[in-house]
Amino acid sequence: MKSNINVWIAKSEMSKKEVAEKMEVSQTVLSRWINNKSKPSLEKAFKLAEILDCKVDDLYTKK
Repeated sequence: MKSNINVWIAKSEMSKKEVAEKMEVSQTVLSRWINNKSKPSLEKAFKLAEILDCKVDDLYTKK
């Protein structure tokens, strides 16, 4: 699966730093999610979707 997190962050008009702070994770962790180096836990994915006003499914696309 490919991350669409960056797209949703841009739509939200928040900075990556703001999103990371709201997620209570470091910017490095958020960057790893964006770059497909790791995936958030299910709990974090739901929180991220809530912050970005989207569905968890919207955060990823099938390759």
